[in-house]
Amino acid sequence: MADEIDIELFRQLEQELHRPDIRSSREAVSARLADDFLEFGSSGRVYDKHLTTNSLAQEGPSDRVTLPEVRDFTARIIAEDAVLVLYRSVWQADGGLPERTTLRSSVWKLIDGRWRMAFHQGTIVPTAVLRSAPAIPGHNVLLRTATSNDIEARLALGNDPEIIQMFGMSKTAVKPMSRDKATGWVQGIISNPYAWVIEVNGKFAGEIRLDRVDRTDRRASMAIGMYDANILGKGYGSEAIRLLLQYAFGELHLHRISVRVLAYNDRAIRAYKKCGFIIEGREREAAFVDGSWHDDLIMGIVDREFLKQPSSTPR
Repeated sequence: MADEIDIELFRQLEQELHRPDIRSSREAVSARLADDFLEFGSSGRVYDKHLTTNSLAQEGPSDRVTLPEVRDFTARIIAEDAVLVLYRSVWQADGGLPERTTLRSSVWKLIDGRWRMAFHQGTIVPTAVLRSAPAIPGHNVLLRTATSNDIEARLALGNDPEIIQMFGMSKTAVKPMSRDKATGWVQGIISNPYAWVIEVNGKFAGEIRLDRVDRTDRRASMAIGMYDANILGKGYGSEAIRLLLQYAFGELHLHRISVRVLAYNDRAIRAYKKCGFIIEGREREAAFVDGSWHDDLIMGIVDREFLKQPSSTPR
């Protein structure tokens, strides 16, 4: 297979499977699916090729006469004769039906000279709350949403036991990063409006995100993972945290950000303190790592504490 991907070809292949005339034809659907095809439905049910062709044929006339709009479409070669596509399909409000957005991922394989879908997953997301995480540039660090290109980068960095131990996993339990896990990681970042890839001087370095965002109480927790051991301890994590706090306090108008960190993670604690977090509590013997119990520290910062720091003016 050539190194260059015909994006429009795969966009067309995906859109064909939304067309009512194709979906209602068992023969047309079957011709587009691999024999070992699997789909994970939004309900959690798993469909093979037989179930998929039958269920689509039984749908009857479509309630939506227009094809969905395809947004943020990306494609990447993941193996010989195999391509992963990621995108959003959006059905506009029509005839009393609400707008609907589905996050989709598919794997296409070249079989006997023809591209056939081997895997598909779609997750319905309320469009009213769906948004992409905006890019947040800094001096050396850029926070951005993930793309399919990050699969290889995440796979290359792997799971360093020394790093993963800082997240609360025993070194002996750390498993190698697989392509499936790297793909799932990228999909998780893309589908989370409060998650970003961390780029350091143009290179993939890790992730950062807000969790449990509460717009009523204006609070959230945060987490960060720097996966490149060669750049640890150089201030890049602190810069990423500051960029996130600028966005959280300035754009989201949150009041408080908290973080939970293992008491033995000295590097992370120093970075949080450098950004203005203070230790608010200790949860004793909260994590069992490498045969021993370890404490968790609860750290927090509120907007006024961050805003009084130099160079912390919200964007």
